[in-house]
Amino acid sequence: MTASLSTSARVIVFGASGTLGRAIARALGARGARLGLTYHREEAAATALAAELPGAAVRRLDLTITADIARVLDELGAELGGVDAFVHAAGIGSTQSPPAYDRLGQTEEPGWDRLMAVHVRSAFFAAQHLAATMKGGNIVFVGSMNGVKSAPAPVPYATATGALRAMTTALAKELGPRDIRVTMVAAGILEAGLSSLVPAELQAEYKKHSALKRLGRAEEVAELVAWLAAENTYVTGRTIALDGGL
Repeated sequence: MTASLSTSARVIVFGASGTLGRAIARALGARGARLGLTYHREEAAATALAAELPGAAVRRLDLTITADIARVLDELGAELGGVDAFVHAAGIGSTQSPPAYDRLGQTEEPGWDRLMAVHVRSAFFAAQHLAATMKGGNIVFVGSMNGVKSAPAPVPYATATGALRAMTTALAKELGPRDIRVTMVAAGILEAGLSSLVPAELQAEYKKHSALKRLGRAEEVAELVAWLAAENTYVTGRTIALDGGL
């Protein structure tokens, strides 16, 4: 693969069992992509998704264990016969257990470390490992508008997505000469998924100030991510906001 991607691009998706991850996998599958999917706890959801997508390979992955990231990438890459694109769509919305909207005084070190490991550390080491063998292609991080725009947000989550944005820019410069494109999608508040942690009053304010006066849908984000992963040949180093015109 050099300038363009085939309709049978081989794509690994981290976090494929979540609401957004499932939508992304389906959008890629509709484009004819061959998929390697990961999940952490939702085995039933991941297995059901793989049944919808002929030839999909599935692995369990704990993103806080860096060594397992390399192992799973190698296993999925071997099953697919190579990797043309990688999508990091895994995430946790809170440092707390059970999950809740983080306030500054509620954040403790173990939860902070886990959130950063899942969102930032895993993204970096996955990109590092894949870059050693990818022959061109796309790396797509799924983040949030919280790291892009000034809006009420849990500080740990905003910090993580801000780090992903910076990583996107720096990786694109380093990997560009090898025709590896790196982008990030900064999603606004969605109707489902991690956005369910956002208090109702903040969701109402979001809709009030959004140009489209509504929340986003996972399928809308998925279409953009799928295009960036399977079809994009020239966009790189960019964080694309998909927030309904906030």
